[in-house]
Amino acid sequence: MSRIKIVLTEDHKILRSGIMSLLEFEADIELVGEVSNGAELLELFESGTFDANEVLLITDVNMPGVNGIDMIPGLLETYPKLKVVILSMLSSEKYVLKAFKYGAKGYMLKNVSADELLFGIRHIMSTGSRYLSTELSMELLDRQLGRSFAVADDLPEVDLSRREIEILALIAEGFTNQEIADRIFTSKRTVEGHRQNLIDKTQSRNSAALIRYAVLRGIVS
Repeated sequence: MSRIKIVLTEDHKILRSGIMSLLEFEADIELVGEVSNGAELLELFESGTFDANEVLLITDVNMPGVNGIDMIPGLLETYPKLKVVILSMLSSEKYVLKAFKYGAKGYMLKNVSADELLFGIRHIMSTGSRYLSTELSMELLDRQLGRSFAVADDLPEVDLSRREIEILALIAEGFTNQEIADRIFTSKRTVEGHRQNLIDKTQSRNSAALIRYAVLRGIVS
């Protein structure tokens, strides 16, 4: 049986050394490259010392000069059979969802156990399926349950017009009253009125609480 070829991108030397030590004792796994940033990774892939379409890449999100998730589309365009696994301390939904949207096959937290890291690697390579580490799965589930309870218990139900929902979405994206007015072709004063009406309707204390309401109610993501 062919060995699983791994490339590791990690800028923290201690963590990189730890993962390397773990992998080298596995009979079915071969570490074919290890680098500390995205620029070095591209050089390694372009060197031709191995076929990048046959490897599994383990990479962090935040690295010097590059974002590990943002690299994924370009890598997959060049190496469509490459498997990418994010190994990060970042557990925010936006990173997890973005990683899978861009084509990652796995997302695990850096405090994952050695056994689960190895299991995830083997699962992805043997089945081609995606893998989300257990702790992260439970964390995301707990957040979703918390939101559901918050919606049921704490937040008033209000009917919003299509225009109010449109303005609420723009508020959540961080646009100012003037920027919103320019986008929907109305006056700044009209937007200010809508913003205050939304705050009053949802019984929010301020714009930040209004955005929280919109997220919990599923009006914006």
